[in-house]
Amino acid sequence: MRKRGHWLRPWLWRWHRRAGLIAAAILLLVAVTGIMLNHTTAMSLGQQPVRQAWLLAHYGVDLPLLRSYQVGERWLSGDEHGSLYLDGRRLGQCDGALVGAVVGDAVSNGAGDGEGDTAALQGLLLAACERELLLLTAAGDIVERLTAVHGLPVPVARIGSCQPGVCLFSDQQVISADLQQLRWQGTAASAVWSQPGPLPAALAEVLWQGEIGTELSWERVILDLHSGRIGGDLGVWLVDLAAILMVFLSFSGFYLWLQQALRRSSRHRS
Repeated sequence: MRKRGHWLRPWLWRWHRRAGLIAAAILLLVAVTGIMLNHTTAMSLGQQPVRQAWLLAHYGVDLPLLRSYQVGERWLSGDEHGSLYLDGRRLGQCDGALVGAVVGDAVSNGAGDGEGDTAALQGLLLAACERELLLLTAAGDIVERLTAVHGLPVPVARIGSCQPGVCLFSDQQVISADLQQLRWQGTAASAVWSQPGPLPAALAEVLWQGEIGTELSWERVILDLHSGRIGGDLGVWLVDLAAILMVFLSFSGFYLWLQQALRRSSRHRS
């Protein structure tokens, strides 16, 4: 028994330290994430979307695909979910994906002599979505929404300027749009269609970091870190390993303490 105990004690000391270091690293992460989860409401973790591309890729979340159009000195962007953005600010929702945008100053309406109609569009931006046409101020405020209820031919595939007026392309046909009288009629006029372009890097960074959201929240990420599920089966096994190591540390710590206590008691009696 003495020989066995002589062998077991140094072995337990060595692995007690090693197990403690391994368990400490895992348990520190579990403890910190546990504290964060206890205060998830105060920290608004459930309302903070994850925007880091590498983390979204890990979860298999597809980033929204932006299509951007230059309107004067501004950039109007939209994603496949109907969200609209002017430069680095979110404007709201549009019915369908953004298919084009023009500046009202650059087109005339084509109704009557055109002068009064052109004046009505001065300073406005026209954003065409698949099932909706939006008239916006230069600041991005929505002045009017035109839909199929107003006779808008849907789905809209393009928007551009023609002579004279605003033209839409829908159902394989070029349509002249009278936005004052809300009349839409086919035309043989040639049109200069709005074309998408690359959003400047600075504006793209502002959108990704401040406006474009996803369904993945930081609360979900912290919860997965806490449980180990963020690493899949391996992460769960690591958390289980930390629990097993804690059991081992409890046993080895108690055994080493008991051996020390028995030695002290033996010396006192002798």
